[in-house]
Amino acid sequence: MFLVIVTALLPAVILGWWIYQKDSLRPEPLRMLFKAFLYGVGSTFVTLVITQLLGMMGLFVYDLGSFSGAVGTALFAAALPEEMAKLLMLWLFLRNNPYYDERFDGIVYAACVGLGFAGTENVLYLVQSQDWLGTGIMRGITAVPAHFAIACAMGYFYSKRHFGDSSTVTAVCVLAVPVLIHWIYDALAFSEGIFPALSVLINVLFVLLIWRVYKSTMHRIDELQRQDKSRMTPPPFPGSGDSATPPPLP
Repeated sequence: MFLVIVTALLPAVILGWWIYQKDSLRPEPLRMLFKAFLYGVGSTFVTLVITQLLGMMGLFVYDLGSFSGAVGTALFAAALPEEMAKLLMLWLFLRNNPYYDERFDGIVYAACVGLGFAGTENVLYLVQSQDWLGTGIMRGITAVPAHFAIACAMGYFYSKRHFGDSSTVTAVCVLAVPVLIHWIYDALAFSEGIFPALSVLINVLFVLLIWRVYKSTMHRIDELQRQDKSRMTPPPFPGSGDSATPPPLP
């Protein structure tokens, strides 16, 4: 059981350490990152509550026997409740957080919340799996990084909104973009068993999606880091630089 738990949590720990190293300008306290991770663990239980509410509204779908069922399941049983739960926990964590003073912090904390959810989900999957090692390796290179990248997208738009972008588009994107990415990801994963003849094509689309999300994540990280650096770099003193060099005497 110890090896199962270590295998399940190791990808989340590695990605958490990686995003911590990226936060080199003013690193967040490790205790706050661990607290955000625990909020992510809590989001798994919030997901169950949201799923129950969707069921009471007649929106919960769990049907992997058809393509429409797989698409509906991906949205209402996975993407929507999980991302709503993670956003709620992120908001609860950041609303009175004095350390949330840089744009990139939104990505760092959102990633930790997402990894808390992903790690907990991974433990549940591996405990129930007959081949826990194979499942752990597969999910360690697909599902956990996917949750991480999706959380980075949420943190990106959350920070844009928090630090002055009051547009409706940005407000909608805080939840809509993570849900959309998650929805497409799970819809492809669920469809492979429905269309075995198209498994190669589905896997190609799956890899292309992961690659595109990875590139987008790196772009968002770089963008917020540049904005933080430019905000913290003091302007030149009057008369400094090339303009301070007096012209040569005639």
